[in-house]
Amino acid sequence: MVKKKIGKYTYEKSTAKGKKLMTEVKGKKVHFGDKNMSQFKDKTGIYKSKDHGDEKRRKNYLSRSGGIKDKSGKLTKNDPTSANYHSRRVLWNA
Repeated sequence: MVKKKIGKYTYEKSTAKGKKLMTEVKGKKVHFGDKNMSQFKDKTGIYKSKDHGDEKRRKNYLSRSGGIKDKSGKLTKNDPTSANYHSRRVLWNA
């Protein structure tokens, strides 16, 4: 299986149905990215065929996903245990 290290996390194809990538954080697997959707730029290169490179779509996605909160009301964009954190950094170049 193809693995790609970006920063302190290693990414590989997800084993979860309908998800693109996964990584392990604090002993738990985090699956992220909808397989049916495109992204700005996949830093791993695993799904580079789905890159669209559209800056306007990137800006809109980052604006939307920046407001996602977890059950306790905390924003997930800075939480490495959340799928949103990895999606924003690996697929959307946040």
